[in-house]
Amino acid sequence: MSRRPTPFVGLVLAVLVLVFGSVATAEESPHTAIAGPSPSALASSHETAGNQTPRRSASPASPKPRPNRSKPAKAQLTQRSQFRPSEKSQSAKHAAGKHGGTVYLTFDDGPSPYTPAILNILRATHSTATFFELGFRQAKYPAAAARVRAEGSSVGNHTYDHPDLTALTSGQVRWQLTHGPRGRCMRPPFGATNPGVRRIVAQQGLREVLWTTDTLDWTRPGAAKIIKAATGPSVGGGSTVLLHDGGGDRSQTVAALPKIISTLQQRGYVIRSIPGC
Repeated sequence: MSRRPTPFVGLVLAVLVLVFGSVATAEESPHTAIAGPSPSALASSHETAGNQTPRRSASPASPKPRPNRSKPAKAQLTQRSQFRPSEKSQSAKHAAGKHGGTVYLTFDDGPSPYTPAILNILRATHSTATFFELGFRQAKYPAAAARVRAEGSSVGNHTYDHPDLTALTSGQVRWQLTHGPRGRCMRPPFGATNPGVRRIVAQQGLREVLWTTDTLDWTRPGAAKIIKAATGPSVGGGSTVLLHDGGGDRSQTVAALPKIISTLQQRGYVIRSIPGC
């Protein structure tokens, strides 16, 4: 009796081993599918990771870091745009000058002993200008106006003796204009004008002409400063530049004039007298 249970026990043990073995296999299979990928899946995951890793390490090539790289690119674009328009406008300005852009040089308070030297420079540089002369100075240099006109420049009325017209009566303004040089344009002394003065000027058949650039050459600041003022960034096609050939020592103006004209001509401008004067 003691020997017969042995096969039964062995059978039970075998069944238990089979049961526990299948359970263990079933438990290991899902765990292995999740945590232990197949060689192909593992290779695929490494390739993906390998592709992603360089992108992260090579941040300039990834989409996210591009805004950081685009900032200097935009800055460079802005810098170029800041320079390119000025270069284009400068070349366009020069091109316009080559096709008829004009700067109008004007000389006030003459004629004087300096007027012939200025005319010589204008002739040598194939230029003309407008001279706003005073009546009493014309009496001292009677041949000056004729030479100005003979060389292609023009003479304008700058009154008889350079008063502030806005401080005069209407009759006095008319007298100043009537006794001033003959011309079709006039420039009020000091640039002082008002509606009353302009009305009388028009009644006299004259056109009032002022300026766009004052070189202040009458203060005798030195030839270099006169050149800088007469060729500065404010001077371009259509500019009217105020200079002086009378009213004092104008040797600095004479010394500066050749450089003024050559600089403007190199930029493509021509120097001419004001049309209609």
